[in-house]
Amino acid sequence: MGRSSRFSFLGICALGGLGFLTGCSTDFTAADTAYFQPPITATSAPTRPLRESWSLHNNTRRVGLSEMRPMIPAFNGQGALLASWNPYSGGASGRPSFIVIHGGHGLVPTNFATALWLRDTFGANVLLLDSYWSRGREENWATGTRYGVNMRVLDVIAAGRWLRDSAGADPQQSFLVGDSQGGWTVLRSFTTEAFFQRELSGLLRAGVALYPNCRADGTAHYPRLGPYAGPVLIFTGGRDSATPITQCAPATLTAATDWIHFPDATHG
Repeated sequence: MGRSSRFSFLGICALGGLGFLTGCSTDFTAADTAYFQPPITATSAPTRPLRESWSLHNNTRRVGLSEMRPMIPAFNGQGALLASWNPYSGGASGRPSFIVIHGGHGLVPTNFATALWLRDTFGANVLLLDSYWSRGREENWATGTRYGVNMRVLDVIAAGRWLRDSAGADPQQSFLVGDSQGGWTVLRSFTTEAFFQRELSGLLRAGVALYPNCRADGTAHYPRLGPYAGPVLIFTGGRDSATPITQCAPATLTAATDWIHFPDATHG
């Protein structure tokens, strides 16, 4: 396992062009929550997601995971996000808990396999959280939209609240795990952004970002990443062409508690 290499990158801060909030280091405010909370329009998950390429049943009930259902009240209280809640067989109390969040592809079999691995390896509670199906979407490859990282962090806050208040999970043993755009969400969730840290305070212990998108120019759609308010572990790949490491400002990576780079690894 290779430890972090120190690369030479150019950190870019754009001075306009991405919509209603532009410029460097734009702070997220309470007023932004309306824009970054697209309405929840669905109460059930697609049976065969992503253009009917795989079976949701085969990746949930068939392998011993709970089905997806609307159970996480959205940040703004308007509707419920779809999720699969899988508490430890002996009870949720006293066990580590993981929130697994998806990339731009939406939830896919890899995410469900990760949930199984976390549950079985750590005897953990696992919450698989959806951000797209609930809103009538299957994917979001565009990234720089209202369905991007700030929306995703609001969903994480909602999930963290539910985990603590309804599931009885211990926040000091609660962790966030995300890949690709989900990894981007991990980085943004732990960034020392006043609004998010106020809302996330006391909900999560640490985060793991797997080959994250880490483009940041200080605008509303590509906001600041790092420094981090809590422990963050980042994994990157040298041959990752989907979220290339060259898009990452050095501080985004070096500010992490640990950054592990695999020179020959691709995306995922």
